[in-house]
Amino acid sequence: MDSATEIPVVDFAGFYGAEASERHAIARRIREISATLGFIYLSGVGILPSEVDRVFAQSAAFFALPKFLKDPLIAAHRVKPGYQCGYVPQGREHEDSKKPSDIKEAFDIFQDGGYIEAAFPTTATVTALSEDVQPFVDAFAAFHERCAAVSNEILRAFALAFALPETFFVSRHRENSTLRLLHYPPVGRSPLAGQMRVGSHTDFGTMTLLFQDPSGGLEVLAADDRWLSAPSIPNTILVNIGDLMQQWTNLEFRSTQHRVAVPSDARVGQSRYSIAFFCEPNNETEVACLPGAKGSERPRFEPVLAGDYLRGRLNNTLIART
Repeated sequence: MDSATEIPVVDFAGFYGAEASERHAIARRIREISATLGFIYLSGVGILPSEVDRVFAQSAAFFALPKFLKDPLIAAHRVKPGYQCGYVPQGREHEDSKKPSDIKEAFDIFQDGGYIEAAFPTTATVTALSEDVQPFVDAFAAFHERCAAVSNEILRAFALAFALPETFFVSRHRENSTLRLLHYPPVGRSPLAGQMRVGSHTDFGTMTLLFQDPSGGLEVLAADDRWLSAPSIPNTILVNIGDLMQQWTNLEFRSTQHRVAVPSDARVGQSRYSIAFFCEPNNETEVACLPGAKGSERPRFEPVLAGDYLRGRLNNTLIART
């Protein structure tokens, strides 16, 4: 465990090996942590630090583009077979619906047919991107594929933890995976009352893979109502459980509130960047209590189609768009 945080770090490298005992031990440890805190750092996932550094540099360069290049992307653009992208300007979302809009802008790479299309005003059938934008989209789409491969291995670990077939979760995920690049600009004025870079919230789906720059600021709400720092730890990714996985496991796994506050020190005048990969079930996946989950003999939730649930949650985060 890193001295700067109480969130556990687990070496995931052994899960890629052939030793069944080690794979099961890692799966059991992930289940234990998912049931107590809902956040876990994983090392040894197979994505090199140099890859992450490169995407962060590309993200910073993309968000530094002038407004006239980014704004056309507010409408979803199809960028390659099966993939679309879209830009979300600052002021369009509030993760905490009771608070002012988040101080952030975002760029999403997502797949055709997924629920996130509802976040964008139109969907272009075929669109040629400008030569200023296309290289960024290509790089982000490639990183989407890298994250999808890692998420599949973690989904296999979840399945092993519940004594399910290894492909149980993998077969129910793909079309709703989204890579989101995030920029939290410098706060050049006093924020509105209660305003944050990201308001307190839980994530919607199965899990999130999170990469952060070193500037910090992410906080996670522990079971005893303390806000824990969740800093960037080199050579790890931060994984957190989402609401649908909490429901799938009959509340055994914990979908934890988290936020990014406005800094009170010199960092208030600096940009912050993060990269989130949202791994969410396919639209037609029925989320029903898993056999073997704690208390599964008394399910706490009615089964729900993932797409219906995800669309409803997304609509609650969007501020009126034009």
